Amino acid sequence: MKVGNPWRTVGAAVAACAVAAAATAGCSSNSDNASSGAATVDPAILGAQNVATGEPVTIGFISEGKAAAYDTSAEIAAANATVAYINEHLGGLRGHKVVLKTCESKGNPAAATDCANQMVGSGVVAVAEGALGLVDQTIDVLSPAGVPLLLNYGASPKSLSAPNVFSLMNGVSAIFATPAELAKEKGITKAAMVTIDVPGATGTANQIGKLTFANAGAALDVVTIPPGTPDMTSQIAAAKRNDPGMWVVLGETTFCGGALKAIRTAAPDAPVVVNDRCVSPSISSSIPGGFEGVQVGTTTNLDPANNDVKLIQAALDQYASGTPVNATSAGGWSPILALAEALNSAPGTDVTRQSILEGLRTAPPQKYPLTNGIDFQCNGKAFPMAPTVCASDVIVATADRGGKLGDYRILETDPALFTPPSR
Repeated sequence: MKVGNPWRTVGAAVAACAVAAAATAGCSSNSDNASSGAATVDPAILGAQNVATGEPVTIGFISEGKAAAYDTSAEIAAANATVAYINEHLGGLRGHKVVLKTCESKGNPAAATDCANQMVGSGVVAVAEGALGLVDQTIDVLSPAGVPLLLNYGASPKSLSAPNVFSLMNGVSAIFATPAELAKEKGITKAAMVTIDVPGATGTANQIGKLTFANAGAALDVVTIPPGTPDMTSQIAAAKRNDPGMWVVLGETTFCGGALKAIRTAAPDAPVVVNDRCVSPSISSSIPGGFEGVQVGTTTNLDPANNDVKLIQAALDQYASGTPVNATSAGGWSPILALAEALNSAPGTDVTRQSILEGLRTAPPQKYPLTNGIDFQCNGKAFPMAPTVCASDVIVATADRGGKLGDYRILETDPALFTPPSR
């Protein structure tokens, strides 16, 4: 099998939700999968007071924000709450009080570029981003300026390769290693991956998807669906003739709704694996059986029983009352908290752009927030195929009929899944 250089295009599939949606809200999760049952949390979980007293330093946070078609302002509220928590309970960044500068791109490429320029001009020591669909525009400005950029996970080819960028979780594995590992666990030898028929999605599904499944001992049939197809029955019926033991859907909510409806009709009992941008309560009633039993590859664990979730709940209660714990607010919490925990564990006392870059690269492994135990370490060795990625493992959850996620577990992914065959 000819694989070429898949890492030049893998980011397109990591961002397949944006491709399939043709420019939705920065690929922010439609399901949100808000934690429930955590309305009252003991504030003692925030820990003892440890107030930052050093000279203030400014970090930036770029978000899609609020636009006509979507609202990710909970991400910004959570980012502000994270900074307040860091300043009052973690001693700031190496003792320095943190000031947060925020900027909203509102889905506008020029605005994203302007936000990045504002960050450079205002002297921020680092920038964090949650679910930003226009990450490349910010990378083009921040990377050459030497500004550390921390992402929840890479969503573009540039974010997987550009210098000074840290993709803290592993979006590549969440999309491709999750179904391949699950197929291996279940002894499945044939699978079908359904994706929208656009080059960025189909090309990478054929390269990375077939590669990972082959290394897991399974053959993968890539099922392409033309954009705007209202009824996918004929394509799914044709793919069913190959008797796949697993179905994988790569896309966002609208595309997934049509694909899952056809799959559940043609093969109601077959295992189905999707990415977390696929799942939304808003489409569950259109799918036979809803999302019941669908396996979901994700990078965030929102089980309210976990201490990670209790911590963010307490911080939001204290500093951003009314902000829900969900996938959107997680995008404002996790990368900023990860920055503080990594930098404060690394040798050194300075807080400059260069010292942050050095600190992130030399920090010992830390638990990434809202994963219930996944380590991240930004030394370039966590995921050798993309040195900007700081973690190897991902999370798999199970959806209920209405699309709520539960039964989260860490899925240890084998880097060998991404090894091209010897020639």
